[in-house]
Amino acid sequence: MTLIAPLLFAGLLVGPVLLNQNVNKGKTIEVIDESGLYKGKLEKHSSLKFIYLNESLEAAKKKLPKTKHEALLYIPKVNLDKPSGMKLFAEKRVSVEVERNVEKAISKVTENIKLLKSGIDKKVLSEIKTDISVDTQNLKGEESSGRAAMIIGYVSAFLIYFAIFLYGVQVMRGVIEEKVNRIIEVMISSVKPFQLMMGKIIGVALVGITQFILWIGLSVAITFAAGKLMGGNNAKVSQEATTSITKNMDAETQAMMKEELAGGNKIFRAINSIPVTTTIISFLLYFIGGYLLYSALFAAVGSAADTETDTQQFVLPISMPLVFAMVAASAIVRDPNGPLAFWMSMIPLTSPIAMMIRIPYGVATWEIILSLVLLVGGFIAITWLAGRIYRVGVLMYGKKVNFKEIAKWLFYKV
Repeated sequence: MTLIAPLLFAGLLVGPVLLNQNVNKGKTIEVIDESGLYKGKLEKHSSLKFIYLNESLEAAKKKLPKTKHEALLYIPKVNLDKPSGMKLFAEKRVSVEVERNVEKAISKVTENIKLLKSGIDKKVLSEIKTDISVDTQNLKGEESSGRAAMIIGYVSAFLIYFAIFLYGVQVMRGVIEEKVNRIIEVMISSVKPFQLMMGKIIGVALVGITQFILWIGLSVAITFAAGKLMGGNNAKVSQEATTSITKNMDAETQAMMKEELAGGNKIFRAINSIPVTTTIISFLLYFIGGYLLYSALFAAVGSAADTETDTQQFVLPISMPLVFAMVAASAIVRDPNGPLAFWMSMIPLTSPIAMMIRIPYGVATWEIILSLVLLVGGFIAITWLAGRIYRVGVLMYGKKVNFKEIAKWLFYKV
């Protein structure tokens, strides 16, 4: 998986781009327009190709399977106030994308016709419409963006959430395996239970960090290489496709596309303004701290059960704070400096997720330091409790354990 995962990740990034380039490529719609209002106008508002026929509907329907065109659009003589009776015929069911594009094109043309009939100049109307774009900057004059911060925060938080469960469960399964195979009885004769538990946690942590570094490095390298391989040809194909699509579009539609591209470029520029060094260092620290804290709990759970099925009753309660932090992520994004965001970024069980969502928005250094100190303190306290459960649980066989029983183990003298 260390080698396969980056290939899958690169495929997820590159694949949709390749697929989206050919979504509507070569899709042709035949049109019979009895009203005469839409001829030569639909293609201005869609990436589809429209062919206008001068024959009866029945004759066109019979020929459609032979032409291999996507569909046949029939437009009767319509009342523009309440247009009805339009039909889209196809040998097979058309895709939602094609249906939506046809409907949008018809709606846009109908809207333009009604504007002209009402004596309203479309150019004047488009000039009246005013889109306001506010550039966000910090006090140093650097460009910033709440959207960019949200993207970085969500991605960082999700990676930590994913890693804690992935590697924490590995610790739990390792404990159960050694316990069931009675290997642990031999090892305990040489080391203390607490040392054994910490060795397993640190060992899996080092594997996890190594694997994560390889995943990130290989994913970036493979994605970059794939982009280079596709770069020349795809850039030319993409440019030709864009030119083909936009050449018939009206000025308003072209302007909207330019605004969307400008908005996307603005977000990418804003991402560069994120405190990269602080974000990366914080990510590593919270990844390690969050993993160590939760893996201690997973190790304790593994020691209390004989099979992975028996662990389900314990895994849900200990993972609820982490799940709650992901659920509350949307509230944190809406108010990254509010009381909920602050306290969740201080509580050790939720801070790895909450603080990583907040950091791209800009967090005071003292808050990060305090959060990390509390995380380390929480790890020490939870590891001590987990160690007391582990020392008893690893030698307990054939008994169904509940929370009451585990509470008693904390006070056993071994």
